[in-house]
Amino acid sequence: MKIQENLEFIDVLKRATKLLCGNINPLLFLFLCTLPLFCFLILFKLSLQTTILLASEYFSREVKYWGYYYTAPQDHALLKTLISLLLQTFLFYLFPYSLFDLLNTTTIVSASSIVYTCQDEPLGLSQLVRRTVEICLNRIRGCLITSLYILLLSTSVFFGFFFAATNYWYIISLMGTIDKPYYYYISIGEDDVSYTTRSSFEADVNPSGILFGSVMAIFHGAIFIVLLAKFSKWSAGWNMGLVVSMLEEGEDGQGIYGTDALALSSYYGRGHERSGLWVMLVFLLFAIATRIPCLCLKCSESSSGNGVLYTSFYVGLICLGNIIKWVACVLLYHDCRTRVLEKKGDVEAKAFAT
Repeated sequence: MKIQENLEFIDVLKRATKLLCGNINPLLFLFLCTLPLFCFLILFKLSLQTTILLASEYFSREVKYWGYYYTAPQDHALLKTLISLLLQTFLFYLFPYSLFDLLNTTTIVSASSIVYTCQDEPLGLSQLVRRTVEICLNRIRGCLITSLYILLLSTSVFFGFFFAATNYWYIISLMGTIDKPYYYYISIGEDDVSYTTRSSFEADVNPSGILFGSVMAIFHGAIFIVLLAKFSKWSAGWNMGLVVSMLEEGEDGQGIYGTDALALSSYYGRGHERSGLWVMLVFLLFAIATRIPCLCLKCSESSSGNGVLYTSFYVGLICLGNIIKWVACVLLYHDCRTRVLEKKGDVEAKAFAT
């Protein structure tokens, strides 16, 4: 494909779709390779949805009794179940999901790169499988090291999202318990134990409280948008770093991985960060948009029927989007690398001429 002067993300997505749909062999091969991840993601997403809904129920119960002086009834069984589900979801994400995702990613990157560089000659399914397996076996170690670096960097950004959301809900919960008139009374229970409780009157609407809440919402919303934009920009470089670990070869004939791969991806993508940012942002918003309806409809509460059906549907969309995303990253890598090599060749030619 002809390299364009300006890399627009719409053109990148169109080229990625054309690359997949132009030949049935890579599409069929990638579909079969994605099936294990698809089946596991259905179970993982149902477990994750259950954990999120249970955590929401538990913390909403805690916020409800925040600021009162009597001891709220503690549901220890609910807390024990929540901790068990959190541990189970974390272990699922740590080993099976990360392994399936890494194998799926390396397969997509290597296969799409082979198809992209062999467009002038027909490529059979057996040839595609054989060459993809060879590349994956030679570079899987470097990709694993690079993915660990990416996991460490992305986790720090997710902590920023978590801190912003937690801080906002904490402030909102405090706003609901201050500046309200209240009175005290003592009640005697059946076990002859007295409880001191606080009961609030309905206070008038407080303009300063509304203004403060609006300012906090705008402030934390701005933090969320900035983090989202930065994460999309950085993830484009991180993903290209994984592509570099898969496709690039060093001077010693070995692969490039870890910090070297991330540094080289930053060098290749310099000046074209906008295209990578929009590609990652589109797929990130797409993934969020497909998950929100399932959480709102509480799909995990119906273990059979519409819940599982919709979860399977949106997991399929996520897998399809994941394939297109990584093919787009491969195209960005080849375009950016070719530009850098062309500029380097021009500079050397001018230096030789002088």
